[in-house]
Amino acid sequence: MPQDPLIDRQYAYLSISGSGQSSVISDVLEIEPDDEWSEGDAWRPEPQNAKRFSMRWKLNSGALETDDLNHHITLILNSLRRKRAALQSLLGKYDVKIVCVSYNYQGFSFDLDFNLQRTLTDFGIRLWFDAYDLTDPHAEINNLRDQLKALEIKK
Repeated sequence: MPQDPLIDRQYAYLSISGSGQSSVISDVLEIEPDDEWSEGDAWRPEPQNAKRFSMRWKLNSGALETDDLNHHITLILNSLRRKRAALQSLLGKYDVKIVCVSYNYQGFSFDLDFNLQRTLTDFGIRLWFDAYDLTDPHAEINNLRDQLKALEIKK
């Protein structure tokens, strides 16, 4: 189903990246990823059969894109509760973070629940935010130019 471009949406996922094979992460955590690739995997045919430079292992929250980011993060942490020691064994060897992605019509503001902050710190997981504006500034500028031209013609 296509997304309504005027509705804010957001999601979060656990991202583990680094060198080597993504299967190492699956073996350590005993969790299958929602998406993954390994260093050296085919990336795209052009240019010249490009290969992946690094590994990435991804676990989605499973929440709806209209749910609060705190809910997304809670679901990810709930799936890792019994994997804390295993996850911490990956720290220092891999980049472990929760990526929060937000698409907004006007602005982005987020208040991370303080208990979640503590839990993330205890687990050694950092946060990364990707916030995107749903409006196209070029289209808005062209629209404003057209409005100015229309006003000048009326004079």
